[in-house]
Amino acid sequence: MSRMKSLALGIMVGGTAAAIGALLTTPYSGIEVRRKLKEQKEQIQGTSIDLSEKVTKIKDDIQFVVKEGNTIVKNVAKDVSISLNEFKQEIVPHQESLKHHLEEIEKSLSNLEKHVQTTQVADKETTKKEG
Repeated sequence: MSRMKSLALGIMVGGTAAAIGALLTTPYSGIEVRRKLKEQKEQIQGTSIDLSEKVTKIKDDIQFVVKEGNTIVKNVAKDVSISLNEFKQEIVPHQESLKHHLEEIEKSLSNLEKHVQTTQVADKETTKKEG
């Protein structure tokens, strides 16, 4: 506890000494120091207001960009969905055509297999008769 009291006392004495030293060594009179402080205060307030206006503008711009971005994303998603549906509709006739051609190929292969089997049987019978 005595350390805290010593620290607090040291800060108070040092702060007081610094304030007295600053007042005694300042090259300006009290009126002039107050005028300069007032000017600096007004300048800081002006800068603060300007900064606040810029932050508000940036916030508004960000909200606008987000809104526009959402609209664009929704439109692109809608366009992609429409294109996909159109593609599905356009491909249906081609799928039917491919299905029909595959069925014809399967029939041809089946007929070819039958023909090959019939030819093999006929060749065996011919070979037996000759033999």
